Amino acid sequence: MVTVSGAGVAMLIGVIAPVFLIILLGYALARMGQFAPAVIASNGRFVLNVLTPAVVFHALSTAQIGAIARPDYLTVYALASLLAFAAGFVWFRRSGGTGTGVAAVRALGMSGSNTAFVGLPILSQLYGGRAAAPIALNMLFESFVLLPLLLALIDAGEGGRRPLGAVLSDLGRNLVRSSLLWAIILGTVFAATGLRLPAPLARTVDLLAAASAALALVTIGAGLAGIVLAGRRAAIGAVVAGKLLLHPLLVVALLQLVPIGDPMLRHSAILLAGLPMFSIFPVFGQRAGDGDTCSAAMLLAVVLCPMTLLATMLILGVQL
Repeated sequence: MVTVSGAGVAMLIGVIAPVFLIILLGYALARMGQFAPAVIASNGRFVLNVLTPAVVFHALSTAQIGAIARPDYLTVYALASLLAFAAGFVWFRRSGGTGTGVAAVRALGMSGSNTAFVGLPILSQLYGGRAAAPIALNMLFESFVLLPLLLALIDAGEGGRRPLGAVLSDLGRNLVRSSLLWAIILGTVFAATGLRLPAPLARTVDLLAAASAALALVTIGAGLAGIVLAGRRAAIGAVVAGKLLLHPLLVVALLQLVPIGDPMLRHSAILLAGLPMFSIFPVFGQRAGDGDTCSAAMLLAVVLCPMTLLATMLILGVQL
């Protein structure tokens, strides 16, 4: 049994609380009319397409290549996420009586974590630059496996009106145009070769990276301001329980089968699995005709996550 002092608990709360207080600030500002919906959307795109790639590139390019190339971590996290997705999909198809598209989106809510906007600031406080490895590996899995799987199932749920080749072509174009993907690739190349950016460019990347966390978290909060707890209560509860409880428990189970020697990577996999879902989760819900349920599930997950995350850290014995 892990014992943690009161000072240790206070330090962990000091890591988690600022992240969710900034989300709350964004929520409050949006409720007071300080952010128009168009501004929230543009800020989200700026964070996703510019600031987050800057953070990822900076962290990866200065890391040791051995710290990034971790197939053991990727195996555990990817399998746990796919199992959570499969469990959610089967549950909602058979027990919930939902269509393929709705079941797929709800399954994403149980398996896709907000790695970039919530995971990055939390892990960076805990592990500094070493957090780049699990963050990058998660993003690769999400970009190449989880989101394409979701989009293929949504398309199938819409009657498969588009040929498979057209779906795959669109996915390929989106990946090639993804600044986040290029940041991961270039950061890994720089880490492997020892290359460094010229000083002015390096400083530019540093400044962008420093601005990312606060704006990303404010944007999440502002995006939650228009959400109400409407929708199917049983489905909302199942999605939230799947995300905050089932997903990290699957990671814990798979760690017994695929041991990871580095405690930082073990803890990161569990903590990232226990985060709320993607910020764009409600957007996929709207496309599948399940926007109210998905939006309410994300709001509830953000409210509950600080408590489940703190409990997880205490159980793991995470220390600063």
